[in-house]
Amino acid sequence: MSKYGYKGSKPIQSKQGNSGVFTPADIKQLDKDNKIVNTLYEHVLTTEVGATSISSIEITKTEYPELWKYTRIACWLTDVSFDASNYLRWQVSSDGGATYDSGGSDYTHYYQVTRADGTQNSYFDETEVGVGLDLAGSATNKSFNLHGYIANLRSTNYKANIIFFSQGEYSDNKMTSVWGSGDRNTVGNYDAFRFVTNNGLSQWNAGKLHLYGVPILWT
Repeated sequence: MSKYGYKGSKPIQSKQGNSGVFTPADIKQLDKDNKIVNTLYEHVLTTEVGATSISSIEITKTEYPELWKYTRIACWLTDVSFDASNYLRWQVSSDGGATYDSGGSDYTHYYQVTRADGTQNSYFDETEVGVGLDLAGSATNKSFNLHGYIANLRSTNYKANIIFFSQGEYSDNKMTSVWGSGDRNTVGNYDAFRFVTNNGLSQWNAGKLHLYGVPILWT
């Protein structure tokens, strides 16, 4: 790549001569790199919460079979808001979404919290009803966003898990960032998962879920 920096007040930008930031060869390489990056994520679905409040967004293998060909799933939750102070959990199902594992010792999670004032806290629990994806107290009608990866839904060797980074404005009116991971405590094949409000009530009134398959060569 070209050397970056100040190139003078009138850099040459032409096929005959180029003293700018990028050379023609650089542009060709950037285009190649972009195509490589685009192959890392294959968009499968985007679903949006409408006018009716819900308690969860559920994704099943029956409805989206193409998603289960991947061993890694990238997920984005954008512009989520609650009609009451709440937070989200991630849970899995082995019966197509008829029931979701939500017993008192079904999940383990760990997360690190950084508040706007710079304070930090760590949380760990190996006896949970679902993987906590942010803190209790996500503020009412305030935007909440999350990016994460789901893995091992169809593995008999590793626990189904999610790693994530989330950020939102909480009931203290301050931004808080949370990153962490969580596992289903037993190994198994799962054919559905969901993002659900902590108390399971109809308190999720806006948001979009984007899911991408991540092609990799090993399982």
